[in-house]
Amino acid sequence: MTDFAALESAIWSAASAYDRAAIERLLAPDFFELSRSGRRYTREELLTDTSEGRPSAHRLHDLQSQPIAPGITLVTYRSETTTPDEVQWAARSTLWAETPAGWQARFHQGTPLPEAPRP
Repeated sequence: MTDFAALESAIWSAASAYDRAAIERLLAPDFFELSRSGRRYTREELLTDTSEGRPSAHRLHDLQSQPIAPGITLVTYRSETTTPDEVQWAARSTLWAETPAGWQARFHQGTPLPEAPRP
């Protein structure tokens, strides 16, 4: 059984550390993202953005996976991103596809949540 929580965490870790090799492994060539800010990013844009960003910590909550078709799984969760200035929450979804290179993300979306969700 695939550990989608580990795959999602690996994407967050790779992006935070800008680990290009890990990002290349985890994101399918046709990957794109609709970010929390509403901006669309391609895989190539993510691979060429070497900006440091702000120091932050990430926690993933209530992760669930739903098989869509053989070799295709939708993963949903809430993210909590803590920076020195604030805590941001978002509803997240990632579409994963099983490929010869392993499981790769094909699509990701983040939708801002105005406040911390209630348990």
